[in-house]
Amino acid sequence: MKKILYFLSFVLFTNNAFSQNTFRLWHFNAKQGTEEAIGNIITEHNKNAEYKSGGVQIERITFGDNVWTHRVVAFGELGKLGRNDLKEYQQDLFLEKLNNYVEEWGPSYAGRFLSYVGSEPKDYPLIQIYDIKPNDPEAFKKAHDKYVNKVSKVLGNRPVGFGTYDIGSPNGATHWVVIGSSDFNDLIGQKQKMEKYTKEWEEWGKTNGGVEIKSNFTILVLAAFGGL
Repeated sequence: MKKILYFLSFVLFTNNAFSQNTFRLWHFNAKQGTEEAIGNIITEHNKNAEYKSGGVQIERITFGDNVWTHRVVAFGELGKLGRNDLKEYQQDLFLEKLNNYVEEWGPSYAGRFLSYVGSEPKDYPLIQIYDIKPNDPEAFKKAHDKYVNKVSKVLGNRPVGFGTYDIGSPNGATHWVVIGSSDFNDLIGQKQKMEKYTKEWEEWGKTNGGVEIKSNFTILVLAAFGGL
């Protein structure tokens, strides 16, 4: 547990730039009624921070089949993670405070972004996540990128991403797709609009090489730190 927390402290305080190509995420169960306290601790710790590279989000897991209550997701360039201004005793103090509100730490994963369009997730904070296992990842990426381009008028500036799990494999998934929306009504509304793109959807199904959906859930971005 201590090693996990120290690794978390190294990447948790980085600025949010989605040109970055790697991510790390940690699941946890927050103690009942402590979400606001957790947010206050993390916000205070990030105030006036000096970052090297990357970004971090705190997310609440809402609908779907993910059994954990929250996630921390960190983004960044290889070799440019962490903060310039954080001393070791400050890390220790932060982690001690945070752990007081965490019931249990869960599985952690790491991977890469292979494609990303649209705004930052914090601008469209309700995000649907598909953990998937493509039979042919290269074919899937081509089909995914083509489909996203063809429905771009419906998507607008909503974030859509595709990438890998390189360390860890949630439910056997090797890849993921994320789609952002402003709220639940917007999420369902986008699905209704996309139903009209039947030809594009059929082409995606024929050209993606085959894919198995391993998990399907939504998260709400509670806080994001840093900037482009």
